Amino acid sequence: MSARASLARYLPMDSSVPLKTFVLEVHTDEPESYLEDLAGRHNVELTADVFLSRVAVPGDHGAFWVDRLNPRFWMFHTVMPALAAGAWLNERVETRRDLDWIWLPSDHLRRISPDALSRKVRTIFVGERFVGPDDAAQDLKVQLTGRHAERLLDQIAALDSYRSAVSFDSIEILVDDPDLGMLREAVKRHGSFAVSGDSFVHHAQFVRAVVDRYARFVEEVERLALRFEPLGSGRSQAVRGDDEGGASYSGVPIGICFSRRISDLRHFCAELFNSRTPFRLWGQVIMVGGMATVDAVDLHVGQRLRIEVGTDWMRVYIRAGSCGNTVARLVSNLQSRFDSALVLTHEGLADVVTLEGLIA
Repeated sequence: MSARASLARYLPMDSSVPLKTFVLEVHTDEPESYLEDLAGRHNVELTADVFLSRVAVPGDHGAFWVDRLNPRFWMFHTVMPALAAGAWLNERVETRRDLDWIWLPSDHLRRISPDALSRKVRTIFVGERFVGPDDAAQDLKVQLTGRHAERLLDQIAALDSYRSAVSFDSIEILVDDPDLGMLREAVKRHGSFAVSGDSFVHHAQFVRAVVDRYARFVEEVERLALRFEPLGSGRSQAVRGDDEGGASYSGVPIGICFSRRISDLRHFCAELFNSRTPFRLWGQVIMVGGMATVDAVDLHVGQRLRIEVGTDWMRVYIRAGSCGNTVARLVSNLQSRFDSALVLTHEGLADVVTLEGLIA
């Protein structure tokens, strides 16, 4: 079996079929046995690199090379046809609680690489289930190929009536490096990459950079999670010299401010918490005084969270130990179905969503 240094031989970048990379978020403490459970033990082959495995897909469809160097975000590289590869992965994501796509916010695509030239952009906004019948844009689909293709979407977003409907769904760019050569990278919102070019190493570096920025978003969400820690025992009690209890409380709710109003709050919540993809949230909605409160369950990891929704805002309360990918999925899909111009109210969290100040 090949080690990482020989991957380029098995994953050609210059063929007529583009190389594909899919990134999945995985929750496991036993990666090797998890991969065998995911793909079938007899379909997994080890390599000289302990973080790299080859997974054969039954039916002569081909294989994935699975890179587990990042223990949470695994890369599935393949030259299989996109439909076959995507279907195999999607079946596993949809049937497991410990596996999910990554969900890139719109600005993570818009600012995917500051020095790259965009060649193709696509926006897909499907708002018919969430926006009112009188809104100027219920659905918006635009695809443009050309130099600096993103500028058309920027112009549409500058119009007040349409800025809430311009959500980047995919982008294709040219990345040039004097040492590693040229790449043509096409990136989709759910973390799939299709590439042709000169260097697999260059492509792997590019994917890692995108994933690292996304991981900062997820980790910042988890850092803000609500924590309640009793103080009535152990060292803290001994230092005080008494037996009185107490607790420390930290964390903040994740605030979202919408640029448009929800026309029918009850209907909006019924659509959001119906357990269906892509939101994968379920809960009973309680309406009180023009506000909805939901004790919801995220079907990705089975965790509980509370969500409050007003006519132009939302608050998400996640507990310590919860998965930040829940909020990333919520934000990305609200951008593509309700309001692409939404703003996260916590300054540090807003920065890692918009990438303002984080990349040139």
